[in-house]
Amino acid sequence: MIKNLFVTKKYGNYADTFLLLGLVQLVEYALRKTNQKSDVGLVDEGTRYRISLKQAVNLEAITKLDYTNPFPPVKGQKTDTSKIPQETDFFDTAKESEKRKLYKDYVFQQRGKPQWNEDAPKPPHASTQNGVILTSMRHDRNHNELWQLGWQLKDHYGALLVALFQAFSEEINFELNTETNRCQELFTQATNCKLPEVASAVKIYLPTSVQGVNRVKADTNKVDSQKADWLSLWLIAGGLFSFGIAERIKIADRVFDWRVVVLEPQDIQLSKYKEVLDQLRKYNPPSGGHGVARFDAELILRFCQELLNNHASQADAESDEFDIWEPINHFVKSFLGTHFGSKGQVYGVKEVFSLGLPGWIRPDNSQELADYQSVVQEHLSVISTLSAEEGHGELLAAYRDFITGTSLRQFFPFQVSYADYVIKQLADSKARPVRLFSVTGLNTMTKKDSDFIKIIQDPSFLRIAKAINQATVYAGKVQTKQGPKELGWQRTYGLAQRLSSQSGSKNDFLKEITDFLAKYEAENLRLSEQLQKEGKPLKRVWTTKEDLDRLVELVNNNDTVLVANLLIAYGYARWNKPKENDLETDDEQDINLDDTAISGESSDD
Repeated sequence: MIKNLFVTKKYGNYADTFLLLGLVQLVEYALRKTNQKSDVGLVDEGTRYRISLKQAVNLEAITKLDYTNPFPPVKGQKTDTSKIPQETDFFDTAKESEKRKLYKDYVFQQRGKPQWNEDAPKPPHASTQNGVILTSMRHDRNHNELWQLGWQLKDHYGALLVALFQAFSEEINFELNTETNRCQELFTQATNCKLPEVASAVKIYLPTSVQGVNRVKADTNKVDSQKADWLSLWLIAGGLFSFGIAERIKIADRVFDWRVVVLEPQDIQLSKYKEVLDQLRKYNPPSGGHGVARFDAELILRFCQELLNNHASQADAESDEFDIWEPINHFVKSFLGTHFGSKGQVYGVKEVFSLGLPGWIRPDNSQELADYQSVVQEHLSVISTLSAEEGHGELLAAYRDFITGTSLRQFFPFQVSYADYVIKQLADSKARPVRLFSVTGLNTMTKKDSDFIKIIQDPSFLRIAKAINQATVYAGKVQTKQGPKELGWQRTYGLAQRLSSQSGSKNDFLKEITDFLAKYEAENLRLSEQLQKEGKPLKRVWTTKEDLDRLVELVNNNDTVLVANLLIAYGYARWNKPKENDLETDDEQDINLDDTAISGESSDD
């Protein structure tokens, strides 16, 4: 009685995940074709993956299955197809690339909000780039050879599937045997035929068989054999083609590398895994035209977006096998990937990497689900204005470190640098409008951390953060809906950097913030006197001695670095007009909305 299949992690890179996905693709096909209704689950157990089936499998019915392609052979402009049967349906990378280009052009012309009608181009095949990378890196010959060896087993295809079920369901002594060797034995017993033993390793399938392209990598990279057992490669090929995400990444002018990633399951149903991934690959893929860091950041954000969107219609459902109230990284673990660097006519491994998922996205109800969707969209909006080509490489790298990690505190190193960038852009009248993170979004991001909550809900903290905002972001000449507006007070430069650099010492940080507040207070008095002569009120926040005393208490009772970072984050954010639920605070802590502290609303957006 088979209810679980096990895939040992023997490669230590994304090849293990692709092998799992290639196998589970065959499992799903066999169950579907034999009318065996069984939910398929993917579980990571550390040293191995487990494919869980709700019902025991009827192997007898599977034995009778006819051959079907687990993956297609690919054909580029220079692919030699003389050994492939003429009746075979190829994956024509040139035609599929053209469809993808037409679709992307259409979406671009529609400003990302396409109107679907009969004349609109259809979305491209989700695996278009997975086929293109094979021809682009000249791996089409080895890939097609893998397919051809599998096609030659078409008369015993059912027996091969049964052997796979049996071999991967056994608890194997890995020192003596492997799942693929055991499958070979079972297949031979059933058919008196042998499976192909070895095949040429397609380099993108096994990155350890590729020489590194940079000096460090080339000196230390252990290059495995260029040959590998056929069955493993055949399964990996199916997994990569159907589930991988490959994209060309612009590195420099007319220089492109390739980046290949796979989503590593943690505990998820196969149907949900495919649904979310296909939506991402077909309709919402990350852009490769603005450098590696932006591709990685967009990949994580767009995946989070699809994962949250996938449950939007089910948010209020009473029961769902895919429980939305778990953190995002509960279902899937990370993206595993390999970066292939261009070196003339060949590609080599530049980097083997892993991208984590943000654990701070933890919706508890449908309202929070919508809030997190807004946060992800806001972050995408900000990141989409940055590009490695325009010199934002360090900013994007800092943001990538944050969004691919599980800690919310990694946001602050990026925010400190981004604050400096924001002020430079605002001071440049010729620069394009800069986008800011909103206070509402920051509140959503931080609401599940008690250390953050007790700081950001303090009225004195908010008043001081607002003062920073009005001395930096909302200062000098600002753009409003009515056009440029001169506010009458000068912009303060370098404050975020100074607060951050002094936050290692409690006394130094308090000196810095006190110095700022003193200058801010003096400027308020000067401005107020001028405006009183004209009978106008000063629309700037007024901070008090009690606010400073309260900030000292916060610093004494909390991590100084955290207080400083939160002040910078909120100080350089976009302050929307407060709504009833924007700041969920006790009545004692609530800010008096009639106070000048809030009435001087920024209109920087």
